[in-house]
Amino acid sequence: MWDNESQLASLTKLMLWGTLALLLWASLTWLSRLPMFDLHEIKILGAHHVTEQQVKLVVQQRLYGNFFSTDLDATSAAFIKLPWVREAAVRRVWPNKLVVTLQEHEAAARWNDDALVNSYGEVYRAASDAVLPSLNGPDGSAPEVLQASQEFTQILQPLKLNPVKVELNDRRSWSVVLSNGMRLALGREQAQQRLARWVAVYPMTMAQLTVPVAEIDLRYPKGFAVHLLASDKKPPVVQAQGKSV
Repeated sequence: MWDNESQLASLTKLMLWGTLALLLWASLTWLSRLPMFDLHEIKILGAHHVTEQQVKLVVQQRLYGNFFSTDLDATSAAFIKLPWVREAAVRRVWPNKLVVTLQEHEAAARWNDDALVNSYGEVYRAASDAVLPSLNGPDGSAPEVLQASQEFTQILQPLKLNPVKVELNDRRSWSVVLSNGMRLALGREQAQQRLARWVAVYPMTMAQLTVPVAEIDLRYPKGFAVHLLASDKKPPVVQAQGKSV
């Protein structure tokens, strides 16, 4: 090979290009470590519940590197761990700035007394003093219970009543507590249809009662039972359609 001029020329070119590449890499590495590329500003967009103290904690404990070396995915994951954050997108802004865009959870209801559920039916844990309906159900049922609560709300609109508590128990039976304090037992099947039937006959039945009502049992095929408040009397069965039951 040492006697072959063409091979020596090729080897010389290869070594030259390798040396240039090494010098370029060393230069870029040196430039990327200049103080001008240290992160001087982190701008947070979309923060409503996330506090300045929480942002500072993430920056101090989870943010490493400068403009070039910061791991954007790791930074995003750190912000998502904050209680109210659903998604976080992080981008670089030349030469020393990061912009973090947050999508926060929108609380739709309380879930099982120790968490919140957002408008997507996702359960998360955060502190809130907002007035929210209460949903209860087995693990994994939050989307189903939230959807049912929204459907019950629509059905109840003519009565100007709202469900303040919706529960799906372990036997898949539904119950609703209304804003006037009444509890409705809807059973396991056709809960929406039973509620709609009750709303339709409300003016002819419930509106005529002059005593407080504690619970309405809608699990009858053609009517419902009224349980009076603080009463030991047998609850009357109100005929909704057809013959009484």
